Amino acid sequence: MAVDDEIDPGDQILRSIPVHALMGLSTVQRGPHTIMTMEMTERVRGTGEGSIHGGLLATLADVTCSTSLWGSYDYPTVVPVTTDMHVRYFRQPRSGPLRAEAQLVHQGRRILSSECVIVDGDDRVLARSTATYMLVTMP
Repeated sequence: MAVDDEIDPGDQILRSIPVHALMGLSTVQRGPHTIMTMEMTERVRGTGEGSIHGGLLATLADVTCSTSLWGSYDYPTVVPVTTDMHVRYFRQPRSGPLRAEAQLVHQGRRILSSECVIVDGDDRVLARSTATYMLVTMP
């Protein structure tokens, strides 16, 4: 068995996207309630030292929300595509790692929605998001 065959399919997807590897994302729990972490490194820094780039916080929220959909569709014949996302930023982190927790809140036949909160190492809320996904059949 190849090493990649031992990796969970959800983790294979996560690792196959270069920006996710750059961000150092890790899955702690996957399913309707998903938890992911991201280390605070120079690679994810924003304008100032100790800050996090807002676009990468949004990406962390999107990845965590979409991961909360895992098991709700027939991968790889169907994939979720982000159709709408709203992120509210509150503060910069004091410490890491960052933790994102997402909860699946709506599961229709084609439309799914999830909500996410991102906290720093001190459990201070950095951002909250909502995201909606459409299930798209792959050719």
